[in-house]
Amino acid sequence: MKSSLADLPLGQAAEIVSIDCDRVISRRLMEMGLLPGTKVRVVRVAPLGDPIELHVRDYALSVRRAEAARIAVAPGRAA
Repeated sequence: MKSSLADLPLGQAAEIVSIDCDRVISRRLMEMGLLPGTKVRVVRVAPLGDPIELHVRDYALSVRRAEAARIAVAPGRAA
């Protein structure tokens, strides 16, 4: 079952399946390490719900909720 990165609850891990953003935005996300097959975990959510802080590989990354909603993930497939 696919869901979006924006749908993951706090502390939940998942694996990125695809990125469906504008070309410029998707390229930038990929440059930051968000590639299909990458394991991510939601670490923190800002008080108003935007942005979302992720743990990707060995670093923290914050993304806007609108961009996270365009990233398809498979929950529970991350270590």
